[in-house]
Amino acid sequence: MREFDQRFEEYMRGHTSEASRWMHVVGMSAAAAAAVTTVRRRRPKLLWTVPAAFFAFAWSGHFVFERNLPVGFTDPGAAFSGDLKMIWMMATGRNGQLKELLARLEQEAAAAEFTEDAAAAQTAADAGCPRSLDHAA
Repeated sequence: MREFDQRFEEYMRGHTSEASRWMHVVGMSAAAAAAVTTVRRRRPKLLWTVPAAFFAFAWSGHFVFERNLPVGFTDPGAAFSGDLKMIWMMATGRNGQLKELLARLEQEAAAAEFTEDAAAAQTAADAGCPRSLDHAA
């Protein structure tokens, strides 16, 4: 279960925009409607509309609001499971939990960046290099 949680956290790093998350919900709703229509009309040739409906909205969310590539381009398995979990959470009113997760991930990233910067500064100091131009004189 921990591996799924880690993959979901990585998935959520690509879904920081609430508008993009809602576009995924709308896309899933459109895909469900397309599936129902295809079955009711007994038109299997229309099955292509199911993924097309979802991806039209979800990818628009990435390109317009996130300005990134969908996770599915690099990790389709994580994208599928992440989409289902995120959409379910959004549809059941738990967007606040997603916001809290994103805030925690942002804090962790900032702390890691600070630690890396401090380590680089220490390495430079150990090598006798000034940390900044202010201390060079």
